Amino acid sequence: MPHIPALLLVGAEETGLDRTNQAYRAIRRQLIDLTLSPGSSFTETSLARQWDISKTPVREALARLRRDGLVAALPRAGYVVRPITLQDTDDLCGLRTLLAGEAASAAARRGVDGPALERLEVLSRVHFALAAGELGQEEALRASIEFEAIIANSGGNNRLAKAIVDVLDELERVLRMAALIAPDAASPPGELAAVFERLRARDVAGTHEAMRSRCERVHRDVLQVLARSASVNKAPIEMPVSPLPPA
Repeated sequence: MPHIPALLLVGAEETGLDRTNQAYRAIRRQLIDLTLSPGSSFTETSLARQWDISKTPVREALARLRRDGLVAALPRAGYVVRPITLQDTDDLCGLRTLLAGEAASAAARRGVDGPALERLEVLSRVHFALAAGELGQEEALRASIEFEAIIANSGGNNRLAKAIVDVLDELERVLRMAALIAPDAASPPGELAAVFERLRARDVAGTHEAMRSRCERVHRDVLQVLARSASVNKAPIEMPVSPLPPA
């Protein structure tokens, strides 16, 4: 795949990457897998010491992560990990639904090559194995992200594929948070299989609908789970801004 989600790069060789890109990949992974938890603060010095590198590549990596929207700079006090909010999650899931549906349509219209189609068929069965207790949540999460990334890369639109992989990386962070709140939550086993069957048949409208339906279900479920968080339940409710009376 030209565009590979961060989760699929875990454990991959870093040969050829310069120190800045190595730092970027390592820190981004810690942000996505919640090792650096939302709302926590850190400094360039602490990360440089952790990874045993100079502060310059860490500083350059953090500049990229600020552009990614994963961290924010604190004046003279280091950095803070961007929190996960219901509004941002709603926006992210909505964007994912739009992009993934279009990519699925494009892949069905164009056709997926044999090896990729075979891999999609294997991945489409993973949630059945999860339901049977044969696999864990981590394997299921990895399979779901790989499944969607293969489809994104099969549609023939390089920019669309990159946009989807970027969204999947951000969504992984949200899904991991949701899993901590509701560890027993799981996707219906047949969702990926429904997408796969329509994709294999090159049913453009059917593939789009199956992917859209899956993304919308995840959207609803994730918002419901995050809304159960103690931090959300205990947050004060602010007075709404009153509309101006008509002139």
